[in-house]
Amino acid sequence: MIRAFIAIELPDELRVALEEAQARLKRARVGVKISWTKIANLHLTLQFLGYVAEPVVERISVALADMAVQPFAVPVSGVGAFPDERRPRVLWIGCDDVAGKLKTLAAAVQAVTQPLGFEPERREFAAHLTLGRIKFPRPDAALTKALDSLKTQTFGTLRVDAVHLFQSQLHPDGSIYTKLSSHQLGDTHHAGQS
Repeated sequence: MIRAFIAIELPDELRVALEEAQARLKRARVGVKISWTKIANLHLTLQFLGYVAEPVVERISVALADMAVQPFAVPVSGVGAFPDERRPRVLWIGCDDVAGKLKTLAAAVQAVTQPLGFEPERREFAAHLTLGRIKFPRPDAALTKALDSLKTQTFGTLRVDAVHLFQSQLHPDGSIYTKLSSHQLGDTHHAGQS
């Protein structure tokens, strides 16, 4: 069994901008303990699959190759916190999915994995990149102020031209992600295993 998820990779120039934003937040003298995401590991998850049997992995790859979704781009801007800034658990950077293209892509991914036994998400898809997590959330004025300073910032563009199936291995010093397969969008005839 492997722990797997389907996600979009980020271009390097976007990673650089997100690293700068994370560094600004790290400099804020906050009173909560934040476990920061490694920027090299940052990706946009479309569906978390959980533990998957090896034979099913190949079937997921085949299913992803059949999605008829065209490539697109979305601006990446603004920061916030889930569930809210008063008791933040997850610090995120937003993807400006006004046209709903990321939501459509996530729905397409979930539609092709459902026949393989994966339940679609019940929660509405919220396109975001996780910068950090807080185990014990509580109000923190310094953190709220730091988030506010980045609210209107634009970090770049996320060009979405492929989806990837990843394996996630949990380690004490953070997860290790391994790409299992890649699938170009808008190219249903020759499914790319790269």
